[in-house]
Amino acid sequence: MSLADNESQKSGATLTASFTTFQDSVLPVKLSFPPPLAHLGTDPSTFDYQWQLLTYAFDLPDPANFPRLPVESPIPAADLRRLKRYVDVCEKTATSTVVAHKGGITLSGEKGDWSIKVDQTKDDVTVGFATRFRQLHHSTTGDPDFAVVINLLNKYARGFVDDRTEERLEILDQWKKARAQLINRPLQNIVARMVLEEDNCPNIDEMAMYNDVNPDEIINLFNYGELIHFGKHSEDYEKMAAEPDMEAIQHNNFMQAMLGLVHLYFGFSEVVRSAVGVKRGVD
Repeated sequence: MSLADNESQKSGATLTASFTTFQDSVLPVKLSFPPPLAHLGTDPSTFDYQWQLLTYAFDLPDPANFPRLPVESPIPAADLRRLKRYVDVCEKTATSTVVAHKGGITLSGEKGDWSIKVDQTKDDVTVGFATRFRQLHHSTTGDPDFAVVINLLNKYARGFVDDRTEERLEILDQWKKARAQLINRPLQNIVARMVLEEDNCPNIDEMAMYNDVNPDEIINLFNYGELIHFGKHSEDYEKMAAEPDMEAIQHNNFMQAMLGLVHLYFGFSEVVRSAVGVKRGVD
């Protein structure tokens, strides 16, 4: 500690410290394609940030280069309608200010008293985004979510055989595996763990941020305990919300879990467009 530091402490001055997280230490990451749907967002830089992490974690191929399905084997109108619906919902969701929200947690302390402040989106905006997100993530009301859409493409990729069939199936498998990981761990945690593993960290579970966050569980907690339905998770939500600091932290975890997934869904909408030639609905 320098003399200047010591004097500042004696005089009661504020000491501000900033740190780079393990996941952000990989930045910048070179992108091999423009962040999908960034042209629709209110802050394209947030799309760029998420896709740098997605690229580091999964190195997915350019969705715009997905091989077109053979035109001589047309997809039935009902299934084509479902594929188009998925693209449409992605484009509408990309315009939400929640997608551009940077969030963050501020920890402040004075004379041993500490407080937490979480930068949250407004409730009405969050509810609207959560509803759209559910249509892409896991819909129980008939919307063609990610699982439905990738299974449709996989079905037709296997049925319409040509010299690029295996390439299509391999690419679809990459997207499916990436989504499976993001269901179990937030994107930020996946990247942090990769960094720590490369550094041979002996206690990764203790060091990686968001290590105790299960995206599937926390998304269900907020969506079906408060935001969309006062349903089967409402009692668990109420217990958690009884402690405001804990609710704020978990809200941030909820947002991080959704954002990594929704950008993957945006990217897959470009796969769908490339596969079947769906035109953009929003520009």
